[in-house]
Amino acid sequence: MPTPQAFARTVRHPGPPDPERIVSLEGQAMQLDFTLEAGLSLRDAISIPLSRAGLDGGTVRFSNLKIAALHFLMPALAVDDQHAAFYSAPHAMEEGTVIEYACATYGRKDGEPFVHCHAIWRGRDGQRQGGHLMMEKTIVGQTAPAQAWGLHDATMATRYDPETNFTLFYPTRLSDQAVVATGKRVVLARIRPDQDLTLAVEQACAAHDMRNAIVRGSVGSIIGAEFEDGRVLDDRATEILIRAGEVRDGIGRLDIGLVNPQGQVCEGVLARGCNPVLICFELVLEEQ
Repeated sequence: MPTPQAFARTVRHPGPPDPERIVSLEGQAMQLDFTLEAGLSLRDAISIPLSRAGLDGGTVRFSNLKIAALHFLMPALAVDDQHAAFYSAPHAMEEGTVIEYACATYGRKDGEPFVHCHAIWRGRDGQRQGGHLMMEKTIVGQTAPAQAWGLHDATMATRYDPETNFTLFYPTRLSDQAVVATGKRVVLARIRPDQDLTLAVEQACAAHDMRNAIVRGSVGSIIGAEFEDGRVLDDRATEILIRAGEVRDGIGRLDIGLVNPQGQVCEGVLARGCNPVLICFELVLEEQ
């Protein structure tokens, strides 16, 4: 196992660290433009079109989505030593909420479609908040476009993770057949705790001989945050998504949206080398 990097902000997990800190696989890129249908739960609005298109695992992005009902969780400190961090109690927002931007990981849980989504939204009063959406209870209020990137022969499947004591997504092949991409590739990856997020994105690219890539999928958590402009957030638990991310000539740049345990939103470009993953980070890269 590589020597762990020293960070100003750290947490302790209940289980032993896995020696493989970045897990990834690649395949032939799929891209899909589709519609989120009004009246459906966000889970169904995403999973039904992707399943029909044969996209088995990947990521979805959407913005400016009017919601009829929004249910969510926020990051929270753990109440015992069984987890490094946890979730808040459920919250709900009234009709009229608009999701400004969101990113969702699409995969499988117990063989069925499963969606993990982080979002930033504003309520009818104009206040901005964010968090982890409860997808089966959040209802699309008005039909809107969305985009997906992923693979047809691999998915993000949930499995128990002893290190964090959570059930988490894991890049998983759906066939034993060798996969040879003949054009643009997509990489599905999971980054484990205590890896600097920007450096880990670079390492995931390097592992697949990608010098240039766009970050399409970006759902996870980091320990507080340190931004390129010098701002530092000392919150232990956060949830984030990447607003715009890329790797150019092997160097990454990640512009994120972050939510702290109070539901406050903070945005900006992460300082490279200073931002350790908290629980995990689900990453989808598209080769450029």
